Order: sequence, then structure tokens, then C-alpha cells
Amino acid sequence: ARVLAGTIGRGADADADTAASSHLASSTKDLDEHQYAVQSVLASLRTHTRALAASEQPFLLKLPNLFHLATDVEGELADGESALDLVQVLHPTAAVAGTPTPAAIAAIRELEPFDRGRYAGPVGWVDAAGNGEWAIALRCAQFTAGSGEIGVTAYAGAGIVAGSDPESELLETRVKFRPLVDALA
Repeated sequence: ARVLAGTIGRGADADADTAASSHLASSTKDLDEHQYAVQSVLASLRTHTRALAASEQPFLLKLPNLFHLATDVEGELADGESALDLVQVLHPTAAVAGTPTPAAIAAIRELEPFDRGRYAGPVGWVDAAGNGEWAIALRCAQFTAGSGEIGVTAYAGAGIVAGSDPESELLETRVKFRPLVDALA
């Protein structure tokens, strides 16, 4: 599994990229957010694996428009476990639902002015032997048709933790939306 949590937009040039990545790598807020997500994955997988390991420090994942803090988690499945078993215990992760998860989900349902629909749901495949590959449907869109018109609802979000600044989180969400907006333009 690759855990992604903690994000910053890329800079306009190499110097700005270096500054942005250095800021992310040293941001207590982003490192805390990332650690919540990693611990959520480890706790969910622990009882379904014989061996489980994650690096102690995240690495910077460089994407075309942003940097993420990333941690790879590796494990060996317990006998009889399948990819679907893992999807069931991993969804939703703290990265998209918060922690403690039941309380966070209740707060999201109360505070968010919309139904998330397929946003943050698992997307992937599984074969007859139980092997599979899954991802979380982040930065996604859902198309609807009716009355001769096509509608689109696009989704992206940010991890809100202690130390989050509303303006910075909004900017982060806009950066995450950019590739989707460009694709739909």
C-alpha cells in the first residue's frame, strides 16, 4: 500500500520547487496528518497479515502539479485473506475520513453539505484467486445525464488536522483540482 497524506503545490521554477518540498518535509501539521493516515492503514492491516512493515519517515512523491508525503507499507497476507478483505478493512482510511473513524464519519455527515457519492471509495479489480489492486477515488468526477444535458460533479479534498489553516487547505484543494479541471476543459 502507498499512503499519501500531506500535500503542497509545486513551485513555478526549480528554486520554488525546492522551497515547497522542503516546507512540506518539515511541516509538523503535514507530518502529523501523514502519520494519522499511516497508523490507520497499519492498524487496519495488522490482523490480516503475517508480516507488516512501513518506513519510519515518509518520502516526497513528486507529481506534475504537487508533492505528497508518501509511505509504502508492505506485508504478507495471512492465509485465506484476499484483496477484497483488505478493501473492506481499509475503507475508509483516516486520510479521507479522519480518526477516530466512526466519530469523524459522523461529523462529516453532519457538516458536509453534500453526499460524497463515489468520492473516496475504493476503485480497482480482483481476480478469482483473490488477488487485486485498489486505489482510493480521489480527485475524481461523476457524470450524470438527464433532460438532454450532461452534468459533472468533481471532487477533491484536504486532510484537516490541528494546525490546519482554512485558506491553505482551500489552496491545496484547488491545486488538487487543477488536473481534473484541465482534463474537462
